[in-house]
Amino acid sequence: MKKTHKQHLTALTILVALMTTPHLHAQELDHAPLSTTENLNFTTLLEQTLAHAPEALETKARIEEAQAMVELGESWIAGRPSAQVDYIDDQMLSDRGERELTYGITLPLWRSGERNTMQARGQQYNAQVAAWQEAFTLNMAGRLRQVLADMQDADTLLATEQQATADARQLLSIAESLHVAGETARRDVLQAQTLLLAQQRNELAAEAARVDAERNYQMLTGLNIRPEKPHIETLQTTDEISPEHPLLQLLRSDIDLAAAEIDKTELDALGSPTLSIGSRRQRAGNQNDYQDALALSVTIPFGGRAHVNASTSSARRNKVDADVRYLNTYRELNLQLHEIAHELFTLNESMPLSKEQAQLARQQWEMAKTAFVTGETDISQVVIALQQSRRSARDLEVITLRHARLITEFNQIVGVLP
Repeated sequence: MKKTHKQHLTALTILVALMTTPHLHAQELDHAPLSTTENLNFTTLLEQTLAHAPEALETKARIEEAQAMVELGESWIAGRPSAQVDYIDDQMLSDRGERELTYGITLPLWRSGERNTMQARGQQYNAQVAAWQEAFTLNMAGRLRQVLADMQDADTLLATEQQATADARQLLSIAESLHVAGETARRDVLQAQTLLLAQQRNELAAEAARVDAERNYQMLTGLNIRPEKPHIETLQTTDEISPEHPLLQLLRSDIDLAAAEIDKTELDALGSPTLSIGSRRQRAGNQNDYQDALALSVTIPFGGRAHVNASTSSARRNKVDADVRYLNTYRELNLQLHEIAHELFTLNESMPLSKEQAQLARQQWEMAKTAFVTGETDISQVVIALQQSRRSARDLEVITLRHARLITEFNQIVGVLP
């Protein structure tokens, strides 16, 4: 199709205008984005997250519990002492002046080796507190990794939608200019306006997703500022979950504590020997003097193995449950590790293809835009090219973001902190 001088002049005017038109974005939602700072790194954020977490209250309770168990094992007696007082007289009956007063104290005694067992149990409680703190820290690090990745996803996809909105606005500007110059029909302008409105809705949805991501970040960290740079991690080089994994260490401490509880339950069922020391003061009647005596007695429980086995059966079942949880968790962590490693391999293969596809789609959009300005194609082909460019750009960003998120998930499952 031959071009007139007027058509060439109109095309040149539009292209110059496009080169100087700033990017315009959809109207922002009524939620200002969080301010950013370069002074926030992952370590600082994790410390703030741990301090802000309601679960931090549990740390104090666990420490106090462990301290109480340690103090119990350091006690010199096996239980609480008890005092006893008995008084007998015949004043309400024969009234011959008979009197008897007995008083004393009873002390539960440790069996042979029982105190050492209780001290070891107290140390198991201390070990469990330390393991719980490590596992709690790792768990909060995982939640922090997730909200940081969510914000990065929202930021990147919002930028992609803003670029698509700017492209749609450029297309509308072209259509309007061509229509004023008499080079295109009104329906082309309407089609460009429809495309822009649809894209503005996409941008508003992306803006809402960013707001949601930032609110989740605020709820987790308690902060109203966010890091300026995205959180990026290096993939750990391992293909197996280490037994030193904090979660496995916590489950191992559960097993050790369950074993200690079996020993305690058995000792409780056997009963504790007791030592009773007291004094007795009595007289046979009004004509007799008071007689004083020292009382000393020892009780030693024995036998009853059937009762002991019945008492410890529940503790033994708890120990088996702890063993099962450990084995299942170890297998599940390794399964998740291998699944993520496989997905990372797949993404590494597909990312270059997605990048090339996005570049080609962008080039097609630029070529279609120029062709529309010069009258070589209609607007429907330009709309198709623009929509394909947006989809390809978004697909590439989604794959890139998924790759970065998988690296953090892999490191989280391995049990390491950045």
